Amino acid sequence: MKKVLALVMVLALALSFTACGGSGKKVKTGIAIVSSLSGTNASADESGLAQVDSTVAAVTVDESGKIVSCKIDVAQNKVPVNADGSFDTSLTFKSKQELGTDYGMTPASPIGKEWNEQADAFAAYVVGKTAAEVEAIGVVGEHSAPDVADLAASCTMNVVDIKAAIVEACNNAQDLGATAEDTLGLGLSTEMSSSKLPSADEAGLVQTDTTYAAVTYDKDGKITSTALNCTQAKFDVTVDGTVTPKSETIVPKMEQGDDYGMRGASPIGKEWNEQANAFAAYLTGKTASEVSAIGVTGEHSAPDVADLAASCTMNVVAFIDAVGRAMA
Repeated sequence: MKKVLALVMVLALALSFTACGGSGKKVKTGIAIVSSLSGTNASADESGLAQVDSTVAAVTVDESGKIVSCKIDVAQNKVPVNADGSFDTSLTFKSKQELGTDYGMTPASPIGKEWNEQADAFAAYVVGKTAAEVEAIGVVGEHSAPDVADLAASCTMNVVDIKAAIVEACNNAQDLGATAEDTLGLGLSTEMSSSKLPSADEAGLVQTDTTYAAVTYDKDGKITSTALNCTQAKFDVTVDGTVTPKSETIVPKMEQGDDYGMRGASPIGKEWNEQANAFAAYLTGKTASEVSAIGVTGEHSAPDVADLAASCTMNVVAFIDAVGRAMA
């Protein structure tokens, strides 16, 4: 009799546990970036501009491919160039989400909504949809707004690149340890330390490097998954104020794989994507404060972590910053 009662109690607990959602269903974490470049030459009357717009989407998707959570942002990095080719090498950048009302879309919006409000509304709308269903969302009008009645009061801005980024993020999502109950965060960190001013003998370089971190973390603030990536936008600049993108397209470093070419210069013979994935995996189980406390060492600001000595020796300062922003 006691054995029967014990078995009944175990079954009851199991059913109760299942009804409450169990310990959390596993989900995949994905991130994708869609970029465009534009270069405008300077004149005696007006500054030129080196500009890159990188739309990024982070998602978690369930086993059936449906989006569980979604975050959207844009790194719109603008570098004004003077008529003599000079520019400010100390510029700092904020993403559109970080700018909030300072981005200034509200006055021009027919619905009086700021960019971040509209992006968040679209991100909420795609929850529960598959990549194919997101791709099928139509756009309308000169601004390519979503042709969706449910979004008429909350999102009327261009969503073409946003859609593309979400679809790609869903398609490349991986099982990195996240569950459906985790919080999804997205952080961007941009710097231009590799830029150089032009001279009479050599063209200058406007280069903005943006690092992206999609991070999931549990109710205790511990990281359950991290997906990292980076884009480099490069423009040649001459002393007469001519601004020319060095390439027509931007391929994120993670997608470049061996083509990025770090392996030959790496003291451990590892490519950029391999080292980034190793650092991302190392962050699992850590809190935001523990990530920010990771030290760096050497001229390349490699992680000062013995466990990473054989897998990641590249600069991780931007990774740490982006992850911190994702969890802020």
